[in-house]
Amino acid sequence: MNKFDLQLFATNTNRLAATATGYIGLTNENAEIYEREMYDRLIPTLQWFKYGTKKALPRNSGDTVSIRRFENLTTSTTAITEGATPDGVDLTVVKRSATVAEYGNYAIVTEKLDMIGLDDTISEVSKLFGENAGQSIDEIVRDVVMAGSNVSYANGVASRVLTAATISYADILKMARTMKKNKVKKISMPEGGMGYICLVSPDVAFDIKNLAEYKSFNQYDNSKILRDGVITKLAGIYFIEIDNAKVYPTGGAAGVPVHLSYCIGDNAYLVPDIKGSSKPKMIVKEAGSAGTADPLNQRASIGWKAMFATLRIDELSGLRFESCVSA
Repeated sequence: MNKFDLQLFATNTNRLAATATGYIGLTNENAEIYEREMYDRLIPTLQWFKYGTKKALPRNSGDTVSIRRFENLTTSTTAITEGATPDGVDLTVVKRSATVAEYGNYAIVTEKLDMIGLDDTISEVSKLFGENAGQSIDEIVRDVVMAGSNVSYANGVASRVLTAATISYADILKMARTMKKNKVKKISMPEGGMGYICLVSPDVAFDIKNLAEYKSFNQYDNSKILRDGVITKLAGIYFIEIDNAKVYPTGGAAGVPVHLSYCIGDNAYLVPDIKGSSKPKMIVKEAGSAGTADPLNQRASIGWKAMFATLRIDELSGLRFESCVSA
């Protein structure tokens, strides 16, 4: 499994000192407290971000990351004629690119709230923005990943608008078969096993838990497998329940909701940034820092900013599965 590096969100850096640009001067100690509170709320929500392969671009090297990979070669099964040079093969290179972009959010804090206690305000808003940053970053990653062309539908129907069935064990077997036929590399799991990962909504997880195969799986002690959100392992796929799966409220047959699950192998998608810029920065500006735009020192602001991109490395390494859910 791609390990989630908590040090990516370490808080050893000092705050920006008070300058003409208006950044509030926070000590290392206070900055670490506020940022730690933000990261405590941010880290659990980074569910899609967590499974992306991380890549840091060096500074001053542009804002675009490109990856190139060779397409697999056809097997060579014809014997070579003695003394004759056989025809060679053409190499096909696939190039994919993504451009890092900035994202962020902020809130205005009034003088009255400042007088009540700016420190408490920063603390509470830091927690709020931790959740906001985590949810925002994760949805950005999710939507790029989910836009892949490799897709299957419950009960083998041909499109989303025809989808009417919940997930079945036959669907899971087909999912595993597709990944194997596409020669997708499996992921190493913390308990030592190997397999694919499928991220599912709580509603899809509910339907999986009602499958006879799920109940059979739980007849045995699988405590080593059931961690980090894993609810079961079926047909070589670890199913992980997340709370921010994508749902089309009226996308299915007769306008019923369609839930999108996503099955991945190793290195399915990339989350590049510029030297750790995907780590959200908390920015605090004190009242009056805007100069003549705030002549009575009435408004301060607190916000976050991050810069990153998302890139699907190989369409065949990820499989979107669409299904309806039971009531």
